[in-house]
Amino acid sequence: MLANIFKKKAEKLLEQFNKKQYLFVIRETKLLLQKVPNNLFLLNLIGSSFQNLGDLSSAKKIFESILEIDNKNISALNNLGNVYKNLKDYSSAEENYKKAIVLDPTFINALVNYGSLKYELNDYGEAVELYKKALHLNNEIPMAHYNLGLVYQALGQFEDSKFHLHALSKIKPEITAADKILSRFIKYKDGDPHIDVMENKLKKLNLNNSEKIDLFFSLGKAYEDLKDFDKSFHYLKKGNNLKKQISKYKIEKDEQFFKTLKDFFKNIDFKNKNISKYNKNIIFIVGMPRSGTTLIEQILSSHSNIYGAGELPYLENIMTNEFFQNNILNTNKLRDLNKIDVLKSIGDHYVSLINKYNYNENLITDKAPLNFRWIGLIKLIFPNSKIIHCSRSPKDNCLSLYKNTFDDNLDWAYDEDDLSNFYQQYADLMKFWKKNIPNFIYDISYENLISNPQNQIKDILSFCDLKWEQNCMDFHKNKRAIKTVSSSQARNKIYSSSINSYKNYEKFLVKLYSSLENI
Repeated sequence: MLANIFKKKAEKLLEQFNKKQYLFVIRETKLLLQKVPNNLFLLNLIGSSFQNLGDLSSAKKIFESILEIDNKNISALNNLGNVYKNLKDYSSAEENYKKAIVLDPTFINALVNYGSLKYELNDYGEAVELYKKALHLNNEIPMAHYNLGLVYQALGQFEDSKFHLHALSKIKPEITAADKILSRFIKYKDGDPHIDVMENKLKKLNLNNSEKIDLFFSLGKAYEDLKDFDKSFHYLKKGNNLKKQISKYKIEKDEQFFKTLKDFFKNIDFKNKNISKYNKNIIFIVGMPRSGTTLIEQILSSHSNIYGAGELPYLENIMTNEFFQNNILNTNKLRDLNKIDVLKSIGDHYVSLINKYNYNENLITDKAPLNFRWIGLIKLIFPNSKIIHCSRSPKDNCLSLYKNTFDDNLDWAYDEDDLSNFYQQYADLMKFWKKNIPNFIYDISYENLISNPQNQIKDILSFCDLKWEQNCMDFHKNKRAIKTVSSSQARNKIYSSSINSYKNYEKFLVKLYSSLENI
């Protein structure tokens, strides 16, 4: 009798967990644990709830407590691996995944999560192997198909990507993230069946807002390919409006952030603050997203001396953890950047993370566009690094942002006023950095690169103290993975069709374009 009561309560808690009611699950699970202390299922459930809420410290303690009771609990080992992965402690994450898989080689969750760790570290061969092992055990694992679709898209193996994304859609058609990935590399023509598939999903499936957003942006891209700009904008507008509604973004927070940055760094003597000479030679590629940063990294990583690491989150994560409080840049904490030991600690942390990548080249690129906000910090910590700032026509750049949905937190991109405001804040901050740190930033215009690629590439290589290599002109042959929205575009030869693309949407975005006239 008691066993049946516990089973029903546990099933109810699991149901609420799947509905993302994590606070409810934590509260009710704690009450149930008073009656059945040290129940490993309940402890795993409460730990996973903390993890999904972003409370990694509490989650870690819970999973460690489970392993003290049962050091062979594969669920706890897998979950602890996930916590370590989120904490960027990749060695500990790998150790826990491996332990779980040794104990149970058929444990699909650990295989998939271990594959995701390998993908994050750009070890694509290992990632593919782990995902395929999971599918060999069960060919209907949605996340294994999705992740293989993602890996193959990044590698430019688009037919393989299509195979797994279509398989995913058959298993779980409501996972519309598959449609989003497909839309990035399909060049739609009249009668393309994927358009009907997406429109039917909107009509027939009971989708949540995130799932609808994926389809709205994907259909916007499809109809743009067909040059039906009225229909394209219809879907783009719906997607942007819903993203804005969900995010509840307020530009005032970013305005205060940029002001705080400038108020602090205007008093820094950059000439006297260089504190170390790190062994790592880093090229930071910055600018607004969709300004050509992926193309520049693709060109540079074609050089024999450069490893393209991609869009790394590390600098942003370190700064957020160290200097933000309640998602606001804390002025008092920022003053710690005047201390040499703090700067060295940040530098050591960052270098330890990029050292996890397996490469032999002398230079490494970090192509996180929004690192333009941290140029002052980069100058203090890595005085010998290279900053390449990518710029693009404001109208084309902002349109490209408005046409896409992003995995990262770019909530300012989904509203005309917010987008215009953020772009102006970005432009103003770049002027500030160039004035306060002269001769540190190399500017490359997307339009100039397209019109005169060879000379522009030679100048960039010269800035990076590198000799000319023809491979940089043949960057479209580069087989490295590209994880960003630009995965398919950066594999093409130089093309000019995206210049002045804003004109296709002129009648729809009058307010946005007029606000960008004088930037």
